[in-house]
Amino acid sequence: MADKIMIIGYGSTGKYVLDMMVRLPELADCEITVISRSEKTEAEKRINLTLVSAGIFGMYPKIAYEQCDIEDTNRLSELIAQKEPNVIAYTGRYMKGFKYGEFSYPNGIGYGVWAPMSAVLVEKVMEAVKRSGISTKVINTSYGDAVSPLLEAKGLAPYTSAGNLNHLIPRIVHAYKTLTGIRLKAPDVTFVGSHYANTYISKEGTPKGSAYLMDIRGNTSIEDETIFRLCALPTASGPDRNIMIASDVVMLTRFILDKSSVEHRIHAPGAYGKIGGYPLIFRGGQMEIDESVFSLEEMINVNKKSLMCDGIEAIDGNGLHFTDEVIWQMKKVFGLIYPKTIALEDCGRFAEQISEGIIRWKNINKKSR
Repeated sequence: MADKIMIIGYGSTGKYVLDMMVRLPELADCEITVISRSEKTEAEKRINLTLVSAGIFGMYPKIAYEQCDIEDTNRLSELIAQKEPNVIAYTGRYMKGFKYGEFSYPNGIGYGVWAPMSAVLVEKVMEAVKRSGISTKVINTSYGDAVSPLLEAKGLAPYTSAGNLNHLIPRIVHAYKTLTGIRLKAPDVTFVGSHYANTYISKEGTPKGSAYLMDIRGNTSIEDETIFRLCALPTASGPDRNIMIASDVVMLTRFILDKSSVEHRIHAPGAYGKIGGYPLIFRGGQMEIDESVFSLEEMINVNKKSLMCDGIEAIDGNGLHFTDEVIWQMKKVFGLIYPKTIALEDCGRFAEQISEGIIRWKNINKKSR
């Protein structure tokens, strides 16, 4: 029986995911269902482009489209029960076109402040999965460093999240090749840290005070700082950047569906509801956190410290606990009053306040130009 994949969310990330999946011979026989709130006729026009393009590569995938608002958990759970996907890739966004870096990076504000918005729709997806009664593995693309442990406290964590940390590995491989002439393979690099570490190493060539763990097999002389300086590769901004996280989703899907004895290694945030990012190993479609270089306890401790740089002091059954500094910054820059702690069940209400505040701030700044 063919494996089944469901993509929930069909914005730029979801489109990239679908475009990549249908060109991979390993996924050629999969049945793919795309779910989005977009009008069916409009979504199918874009899907038809994917189908024609895939045909040029000699690939003729099975793709179906279902219109459904993610917040309609009853309808969503029915679709999940009906389609019985082996893997669900959640690629939606609370605010369409919203990129955290557009607001956080220029203002020096930790990305953790957007966690309430990041959690809202993922929670709906996980609730729908629970109601469906289907055993499936969910890949989340929305700030997994914090969202996964927040949902885990309520028993709703995705199987793993995608993105963030894994985008640093090709940069490290490139930097090491530039310095030594040696082309590393991705499994030669082990890195542990949160979204913050990845962001600042990628943009400025420094972890900027973030805790992290790094091991490069065979490296005995080159200091981390020297490698990090060469990791600051300029890339396109805006929706184009979603090609990176889409690549993560496709690779994770491949590894989950590969039941062979071949071992695959990748970095990802939020695996099994854990805080921050980790090296992972897949064998026979099963995932485990790789403890061959660093212990799980070491990695969790480093990720907690790293996430504090993003403005999150702790995550537990009571919710997200923000640092005093990031609370002050959000009030100063955006006029938003953040609580010290926000519970998962309050994230939806607070996400509305955040989105309204951001829109208001953008309009004010537009008028002042």
